[in-house]
Amino acid sequence: MIKDSPIVEDIRRIRNKISEKFDHDIDRYIAYLQSEAAARQAKKAAQASNNSESSTAEVENQVQPRKEISVN
Repeated sequence: MIKDSPIVEDIRRIRNKISEKFDHDIDRYIAYLQSEAAARQAKKAAQASNNSESSTAEVENQVQPRKEISVN
């Protein structure tokens, strides 16, 4: 039999720790992953909204160049 490499052993150890964290319940783990993904999406949307608002404010606050007035 071939001995597992240290990498394979490490992956199995980590996988077991994750599984223990969720009481070996795959449905709980999947629900956790989905909630984390939703939270990341909401954070990205909020950041995009904030960036859009600040860009609009910057454009509105820019000083317009003066028009030259000719006096006859």
